[in-house]
Amino acid sequence: MLMRLRRRPPGFWAILRPALLVGAAALVLLAGCASLVQREADKQLRAGQREQALHTLEEGLRTYPENASLRSQYLRLRDETLEQWLADARRLRSAGQRDAADHALARAKALDPSNARVSQLVQSSATERRLMSSVQEAQRLMGRDQSAAAMRVIDEGLKADPDHEGLLALRRQVLAQQREHQLKTAQTGLAEQRPISLDFRDAPLRQVLDVVTRYSGLNFVLDKDIRQDLRVTVYLQQVRIDSALDLIVGTHQLARKVLDDRTVLIYPNTPEKQREYQEQVIRVFYLASAEAKGAAAFLKSMLKLKEPFVDERSNMLALRETPETVALAERLIGLYDTQEPEVLLELEVLEVRSTRLTELGVKLPGSVSLTPLPPAEGGPLSVANLRRLGEDRIGVSVGGVTINLRREVGDFEILANPRVRARNREKAKVLIGDKVPIITTTTGQAGFVSDTVSYLDVGLKLEIEPTVFANDEVAIRLALEVGSLAGQIKTGSGTVAYQISTRNASTSLRLKDGETQLLAGLLSKEDRSSASRVPLAGDLPVLGRLFSSQLDDGSRTELVLAVTPRIVRNLRQPEPSESELWVGTEAYTRLRQVGGRVAPEPTRASPTAATGPAGLPGASAPADGGSAAAGPLVLRWQPPPPIKAGQAFTLALDGDLGSGLRGLNLELRTAPAQLRLLEVKEGSLWRQGEAKVSLSSSSDERSGAIVTGVLRNQATSATGSGRILEWTLVASKAGALEVTLANALAVATDAGRPPVALPASLVLEVLP
Repeated sequence: MLMRLRRRPPGFWAILRPALLVGAAALVLLAGCASLVQREADKQLRAGQREQALHTLEEGLRTYPENASLRSQYLRLRDETLEQWLADARRLRSAGQRDAADHALARAKALDPSNARVSQLVQSSATERRLMSSVQEAQRLMGRDQSAAAMRVIDEGLKADPDHEGLLALRRQVLAQQREHQLKTAQTGLAEQRPISLDFRDAPLRQVLDVVTRYSGLNFVLDKDIRQDLRVTVYLQQVRIDSALDLIVGTHQLARKVLDDRTVLIYPNTPEKQREYQEQVIRVFYLASAEAKGAAAFLKSMLKLKEPFVDERSNMLALRETPETVALAERLIGLYDTQEPEVLLELEVLEVRSTRLTELGVKLPGSVSLTPLPPAEGGPLSVANLRRLGEDRIGVSVGGVTINLRREVGDFEILANPRVRARNREKAKVLIGDKVPIITTTTGQAGFVSDTVSYLDVGLKLEIEPTVFANDEVAIRLALEVGSLAGQIKTGSGTVAYQISTRNASTSLRLKDGETQLLAGLLSKEDRSSASRVPLAGDLPVLGRLFSSQLDDGSRTELVLAVTPRIVRNLRQPEPSESELWVGTEAYTRLRQVGGRVAPEPTRASPTAATGPAGLPGASAPADGGSAAAGPLVLRWQPPPPIKAGQAFTLALDGDLGSGLRGLNLELRTAPAQLRLLEVKEGSLWRQGEAKVSLSSSSDERSGAIVTGVLRNQATSATGSGRILEWTLVASKAGALEVTLANALAVATDAGRPPVALPASLVLEVLP
């Protein structure tokens, strides 16, 4: 590539130099102005004027769009401000201050309209408002006993947000109420409960049912496969009508199904017809202690079940059977799924060791050595030099005299006191000691040497397997081993081996809860005696001690083990009324009373009994199976201490339950825009028996209405007197504040509606 250089005319640089100087000066001037903008923004930011600082930087960018430092500072401050406003919006939404949260989101949207997270939160806030309207509408419908319409509103709202807590709580509440109503209807059975008397001999079935229909108002539907010539002989005097029907169909290979409270279907009791007419129930059990596989085998052996579904991952068992079979399975699962017994074993291991060492006497030299010395003129010792040996040419070596006066006494106690908690029939292990390395050397071909290190447990090793019995006794399989290093042995190749002394004990015990068993007698005793004496002189009776030294060494070791079991939890022995179930016949399995009889119910005869044709007694007055009228719920306010505008305070409501209650819906009303709801808490009255409680609440500041519902999840009642609800509120302005309970709806366990005595309006003085 060829380049041609053109020589610039002499005046070119003279013209270009002033232009360059002017451009550089302009850049310096622009940079200086941008720095002023940044310093102003920093000053506003330090003063807490974040939005003003953003506005200053934005105006600076419009003036100096090419300044990278200014743009970087603006983007960083915008992102920090956006994160802060979004966090404030989430916090305000969690606190129930939706208007303030929407204001924070609006500011964030104006700051960065294209931000996806801001748009998502704005949409979520709008959805939340719609869902809160759904919650209020559902609560209004529930207050009017329109549970089906309320469920439709709830289901429609859950399509938008399946995890909405308020809607889910209302859904659980509606389902619980519907189930209670259905159970009550199912338990009531037929609408006609008055006793009836029947006297027929070899009469057609249709004639008998026609008479029952005429005098009870019940309707009967017969299956087409029932024989037309089926005849009935029955004599009953003043029995419940459903018991009479059970006896008629049970003695003629028939079965019945209640379609509604006044209609009964009768069909042949055959497997094909049972599959066609019997209702099916799916019941899911989540077992707490027992294994689902074992529970399935237990139910299959006790009942005629289809193959249950077992999920070992969640320990779940599912059945699809008739309601009667499922009711039996629930009772059996309640007996089978008992808590696993556990026991706390208190162990005390004591090793007592004592040593005694005594060494007394005089230890004289045991030998004298004579050594020829080399000649004085030097040179080695030779045979010729031995001829001239004399007293000065023989060296003498004599050992020293040692006087031994030593006495050593040692007493040692090694104590271990572990506590081990173990489940029934599962092993527990305890190791207190060291792991001693054992080195194994392997020599291969060509002189290759490799070392392998393994470890040996030395110390206190204890293995325990308890078995807890229902009578609060514990059988314990126990294995004890105590090891210690006795010495080291070095092999010819230089490898070190260890000598280990051990003591083992293995036994089986059966102790009562809290009983202590002491295992002792594992003794190890050793006595050693050695003496160093001068021959003959050391054997003299008394003087011999001057010519001898005596060493006496003795040691004694005893191992003691104390075991105390303490049962943490044990199997609960059920009462005979729980563990004994009457389940009907093999052809028709269902829960029955003891002896297979029908449970007696109090009846009340009517003043006049209707009489049918041929002297057939009609139905008497209805049975008085109901309970006494429930007492009213009396509510009363607990006024708060003096309150101030803008500060949170707690408004409490107490009550006296004239009868057991399961739930309560309340509507609190004040003047519009005077109160803001922060939090609602259920009172201690609803948590009796550690019951779980569902709570829902909604508020509308514009109308001044606060609707609150509380319901015990289980079908149990709260009784007595105590705290009903607590509202945490904020008064918006000073002055007189009137709070009124506009509506209250109590829910009993039998789906009844006990009366509620509302308190008078509460007038509060709000200080400025």
